[in-house]
Amino acid sequence: MRSDIRVMSRRDLLRATMAAAGALALAGCTDLRGGEGSAELEGGDPREGAIAVSSVKPLCIDPFNAVDEAGAQICFQLFDPLMRYDYEYGVLTCLAAESYTASEDQREFTFTIREAYFHNGEAVRAQDFKRGWERIANPSSAAAGVLGASNVSFLLSLVEGYQDLREGRASELSGIACPDDRTLVVRLSSAYADFPYVCAHHCLVPVPDDADADAEAFSRMPVGNGPYKMTEAWDGQSAQIELSRFLDYAGTVTTIDTVRFTFYDSVDDAYRAYEAGDATLAPCPIESVDANAASWKSSDDERLRITSGRRCVLGVSPVVSYLVCNTSVAPLDDVRFRRAISLAIDRDGISKRVYRDARMPADGIVAPVVPGYREGAWPYCIHDNDAAEELLDELYPAGAGGARDVTLTITYGEDSGQRNAMEQIAESLSAVGIACELEELPFEDLYVRYRSGSFMLGRYDWSCDFASMDNVLYPLFHSASLSAYNFSRYANEQVDTCINEARSTGSEGERTSRLQEAEDIVAQDCPVIPYLFGSYAYVGNQRIEQLHIDADGFAHLGEAELAD
Repeated sequence: MRSDIRVMSRRDLLRATMAAAGALALAGCTDLRGGEGSAELEGGDPREGAIAVSSVKPLCIDPFNAVDEAGAQICFQLFDPLMRYDYEYGVLTCLAAESYTASEDQREFTFTIREAYFHNGEAVRAQDFKRGWERIANPSSAAAGVLGASNVSFLLSLVEGYQDLREGRASELSGIACPDDRTLVVRLSSAYADFPYVCAHHCLVPVPDDADADAEAFSRMPVGNGPYKMTEAWDGQSAQIELSRFLDYAGTVTTIDTVRFTFYDSVDDAYRAYEAGDATLAPCPIESVDANAASWKSSDDERLRITSGRRCVLGVSPVVSYLVCNTSVAPLDDVRFRRAISLAIDRDGISKRVYRDARMPADGIVAPVVPGYREGAWPYCIHDNDAAEELLDELYPAGAGGARDVTLTITYGEDSGQRNAMEQIAESLSAVGIACELEELPFEDLYVRYRSGSFMLGRYDWSCDFASMDNVLYPLFHSASLSAYNFSRYANEQVDTCINEARSTGSEGERTSRLQEAEDIVAQDCPVIPYLFGSYAYVGNQRIEQLHIDADGFAHLGEAELAD
């Protein structure tokens, strides 16, 4: 038996929601198919139909490796993956796919590709997705010869034939079949019901024949299927990239003719360009953020949008900052001690004193923007010194002056901007009698130490690759991940069972329930100690009537509206 899953496209979802709510229409509701050409951009005063974005310089704009923030932003405008997770409405929607079905065992997924075109006029076919994915997974692909190894190949690790392709025993992914131009069949080596969420990643996109025929040229001027296309090749050194709207886009054609990205050395410099009037949209550094714009401080649905009345967007990202407890060494091998540490940390104080209230205190390991999040899911992620001291008194009774016979070392990365936060945590622990030493290491050394277990408490950030609880719980807490990102060396048979059962469960509600069961067990054991959720911030000037910035920090320029 197969489950037939027909997911609304984002366009249909928006239309249905707006019709029901009587909301104002979003940008791009009219298909403007006038003469092609872009409005000229002059300095900081874009003419009608154009928008200027200031940004740091991208490292790569080819979806093969567009993982840096700036490169991903441009890739997002140029390409449409099969699916998209809609953070505004909390649902997975179809994008380049029209619909998909899943086998009962959650190992085979069949996607129907919607009719669409590449920027060069070629039709988008199922085999173009196969090509796009294989060039990422194949370490000997033409793209790898130009750009080096892809940093997103792991996204395809469950596709049958992945290991054979990686190790040179095959030239293609045996788990991907294209029965016809509009049908893409993906067979996995094990059950993974959340695979459609993986297919929303901005790098898992189709590419035309040219991507392999001339990989170097494609890396400088990617040809996509998204709402915008490049106007000319980027040499990797130029301070600008200009995009123009794609009139044959499969979705609703944007009303904004041209987008110009101008690159700066840092976020601070990009923001200064915005302040000087040289940009319409820019990332905003923490010290300049309007904390009142924080999405978690209001139920206003518009807070993830730059509008005529709101010029700063500050939202929670699918990132969590946490302390890894090395559960294989004393005193962190005792759950009571781990709980006491978590209770002692003043998360609100860190948010206010270090980040000017621009980051949300964490109440668990799953960020609020990830489906399945529950407020207050981790009972020990509160600040309660009395409860912390009660636990510690059982283990290390306080001596004269409140000091206890225990010292912790907190290890973190140098040049990570985390010293102030670590000092605040050390101060919190000192308040309950725990002495702390801070150890700052280069990231390469930090990672080696975490993998080898040569640490006590280690600071780390986990960023979801796609919007799924599994993408947090499996890599951080499943025993199969002990050789990877399960730095805490945590293993719990019940947790493994819950996660494994969730992966083979087709019902979204039942799957989420099983993952939440796993999270509840982990929350009691405290192998890690979450303290802050990640955030993103953008500012836009009066040229923007409305623009959605999603939790991944992507600006939905194809759906934006400019002021009259």
